[in-house]
Amino acid sequence: MTKPPPSQQDQLAIMTVIERETETFFNFDFDGWAQCWVQDERTREMCGSAAAGITVLRGWSEIAPHIQEVLEIGKVCEMVRFERHNVDMTVTDGLAHVVFDGHSVLRDGRVERTFETRVLEKTDGVWRILFSSFVVRGHQWEDANRLAIDGQGQVICAPPHILEAVKTQLGLTVSQGRLRASRRDWDQVLQAALDCAASQHRYFQHYRQTREAGRNFRLPVVLGEKDEGGVAVCTLFVRDETTFLELHDDEALADRLYAARSVFNLSEAQMALACRIVAGDGLTQAAEILKISVNTARTHLSRIYVKTGVNSQTALVRCLLSVG
Repeated sequence: MTKPPPSQQDQLAIMTVIERETETFFNFDFDGWAQCWVQDERTREMCGSAAAGITVLRGWSEIAPHIQEVLEIGKVCEMVRFERHNVDMTVTDGLAHVVFDGHSVLRDGRVERTFETRVLEKTDGVWRILFSSFVVRGHQWEDANRLAIDGQGQVICAPPHILEAVKTQLGLTVSQGRLRASRRDWDQVLQAALDCAASQHRYFQHYRQTREAGRNFRLPVVLGEKDEGGVAVCTLFVRDETTFLELHDDEALADRLYAARSVFNLSEAQMALACRIVAGDGLTQAAEILKISVNTARTHLSRIYVKTGVNSQTALVRCLLSVG
């Protein structure tokens, strides 16, 4: 049964309290902030983020001194602007349930996105907050060195330098809002990988995968061999219901290939060449970087093929990354 929408008077009164609670917090006005709250032991405040974990404050006796200390310090919150989007409200028998998406601009220009919930209680004709929670989605869209893609395959953030890097190193581009590869066979691999990552966007699917694999979802994507030599490879990972594409750096590759070195008994020289191949270098370029001759690089590569049981650079990259 569909419940009738709250009256305009209640909607205005409820949003006024929610907005005033935010405003007084920004202005370090503890007394004004406290007036927005139910001040008894039923009150709860929950805050969560990937960086800081989950904090739950139980009862006004915990919440009040904590917030008072925060406001006295005066520099804990770095927000200079806050907006609410997608506000949804339900009011029943003197209780109001409000959810919204928060968009915060920080002092240094970064942006945070939050999902927030408020439960308010009406006593003696006055609405006050009984429960408050927010979950921080983080800064990763605006300022991270990654390309972000939603569950439908649409690119939602592509920093110009990252977009240029994936074009140069992988031959990828954004077409009609989607990340695509110029080669049909590469695009098939890419789209299948993006579909696989999207299947992990929901919490419980990702949680199960993490429990079973012993680590967060990370999917190496080996697109194929490039015309100029070397293999095009990237990694997809999932966070905050978003797929992120990242390019490899040397340190990350070394960490990832550490297990493969032990499994296949690679020598130090073979390991160094393997890292360059996984990084996308052709044999000539890898030899130049490692300061060895191309013939020596070919010898190392042949011996790596024997140890791993593969006979192409593309297959080698898949083999090594499947272990690490």
